Order: sequence, then C-alpha cells, then structure tokens
Amino acid sequence: MTECISDNRSIIFAGGGTGGHLLPGIAVADQLVSLSTFHILFVGSNRPVEQQIIERAGYQHLRLPSSSTSDLKRTPIRFLWNNSRAFFQAWRFLRKEKPAIVIGLGGFASVPVVIAASWLKIPIVLLEQNIIAGRANRFLFSRSNLVCTSFAETIFENAGSTKAGLPRLLFTGNPVRKEILQAVSLKETPIDKVENALILVLGGSQGATAVNDAVVSMLKQSSRKLPHQLHLVHQTGISDFANVENDYQQLKDIYPGLQVTVQPFFEDLTKWYTRADLVISRAGATTLAELACAGCPTILIPFPNSIGDHQLINARFYEDNGAAVLVIQAQDPASTAKLLRDVVLILLTDCDQRSQMRQCMFKISLPQAARQVADEIAKLIN
Repeated sequence: MTECISDNRSIIFAGGGTGGHLLPGIAVADQLVSLSTFHILFVGSNRPVEQQIIERAGYQHLRLPSSSTSDLKRTPIRFLWNNSRAFFQAWRFLRKEKPAIVIGLGGFASVPVVIAASWLKIPIVLLEQNIIAGRANRFLFSRSNLVCTSFAETIFENAGSTKAGLPRLLFTGNPVRKEILQAVSLKETPIDKVENALILVLGGSQGATAVNDAVVSMLKQSSRKLPHQLHLVHQTGISDFANVENDYQQLKDIYPGLQVTVQPFFEDLTKWYTRADLVISRAGATTLAELACAGCPTILIPFPNSIGDHQLINARFYEDNGAAVLVIQAQDPASTAKLLRDVVLILLTDCDQRSQMRQCMFKISLPQAARQVADEIAKLIN
C-alpha cells in the first residue's frame, strides 16, 4: 500500500454526462477516502442524471455549462460560448481550490476542466474505459501524467513518453464500486429450470430506445415460448419510460405470468445484478465491468453509432472470452427482436451455458481496479 495522501488537499474528478464516466470515478473516490481524509469534488455538466448519481454517492458536484461535440455542428456558436465559459469557470475554481490532482473521467464535460488544470500545472490522470479511446481522452492525452486503461488492448497514438517517472499508459481495468464487489458473494446459483427467470434489461444511464423496442417486441412475439413466470427488470431511460411502461401494461393481458419492475434509472443495480439469471444490455465499458465482477451471463446489443464503433469492439472482447453473446442491432426492432428471441430462448433453457458464461465473466473481471488506480494517484500526489 502506498503512503496516505497528505491532509487538507483536495482531489477533483472532472467529467460526467453519463453513468459510464461517473461510476468509475466514484469507485476510485471511495478508495481514496480509505487512504486519508481530504476534500473530493466532482466537476462536470449540468445533466440531471449526473447530479443524481453524484449526490447519491455523497460527494459535492460543481456544474459547468459545457457542451458536447454533437452541438458543434448543430449550434457551433453555442458550443464555443458554453465551453469557453466552462473553461474560465474551471480555471478560476482550480486556481482558488489548488487541488493536489485532477482526474479526467472522459466525455465532453472533462475537457474544460482538464485543460484548465494543464494551464495551472496541476497533475492530471485520465481514466479510459473503452478499447477504442474516446475523443475527449485522445484530445487530452498529451496533457496528462498518467492514463489508466480498462483494457490491455487500448492504444493511444504517440504513447510512450513519461512524466515524473511514471508510465504514460497503465492497464488497471475499469474501476467498479465497492457495493457491487461486496455483493458478489450473494450471487445466487443459476436456476436449474426455466421457470421464475429474472431478466435484467439495461440501456445505459440514458436508456436505449432500440433495446427497449426490441425487448418489448420480443415479448410480444414469444410470450408462449418464454417461461410461464418471468420477471423483467428494465432500465428504460427517462425519454422512453412512459411508453415502455404502457407497453408492459398491455403485455400483461396476453402474458399473465409476466412480472415487471421498470424505472427510468436504477440508482443501485447491485441487488438486480445478484439476482439476474440473464442480462440484456448495451456494451458500455462501465456496465460491462460491473457485469463481469457480478458474474452475469449477458446478451450484448452494441450501440451501432458509438464513436469508433467502440461498443461493438467491447462486445466482441466479451464474446471472444465466452462471457457474453453478441446480437447485432438490425434496422427495425422486429428484426432485432427475432435475433434476440432466439438467443434468449436458448440461454434460458441451458443453465450449463449460463454457468460457463458466468465463470468466464469472473475470469475477465478486475475487481481490484479501483484500488490500483487510487494507489497510483496517491503515488503521484506524494
């Protein structure tokens, strides 16, 4: 274990926008709290889900008016205006706070803060969740002291130089929250029969309309072939919640044994990870890391428009390691639903395959990632 961090020093986590960026940061923050007493603050965007996740974790949150690169083409003036304001607000805040280090979590919200930290000569650590590095981290790479990657295969151009004797790139795995790690021992043995199955459906913290539509369509197509008693736990995202909830109400008329727990966003998925017999999910790296640590057999439907097709590459890594089954999203929900149905029916009736997938998930999990990242941060500070 490294030395404790000096007291009365603050640590800033920069980024957000989605749970995929925030949750690894929270996992690292929790580990840092165990090293010493100091002030941790998250600086990011003004998206409601971001504030909700951080406040629930018990940390302070500073919102900046940053805009994502999707606004650059649509409203370039607003993009420049918001990010300029975010940079100067971050610069003033960091100059006053004098943090010991700034940790970039990826995503558009991290950019103004990390650039400001670079101007002020504050040490910078970046967390990269995907095999294909995100645009923000690629842009910020040269300003950082250390980049912790979730996959050994992650490559940055021009990598290899060092700062302060530390490697520029370090494979640590994706940090996972301690609540999930503690719950792994409670994971129930996979069912030996198809009745009373629980399927967890995840589209990320913002939801995924195509996944939502495909799951509902699959249930409509296959209600007679699925278990008589089936529990669907479904995270829909805010925009689709009302429609999906209404669809499930109608489905109950033709599928009396269907039990549904549906929410726009689950603040804590731990209990569902431990109870799920099967998961249907997008292929965001943070969700995958949590599923691996929880040992959840998973069907992955990668988002087809992800930057650099990183979700497909993430999904293929898990499929190649026997931990997941890949379903490619088709042009229409009915076609995706048919592909999904075929896989779901096979896996629900084959407990041996699900058990093997569970063990493969455990094999590729890296439960000590958060601790390793925290130790590296402590080394930089000291």
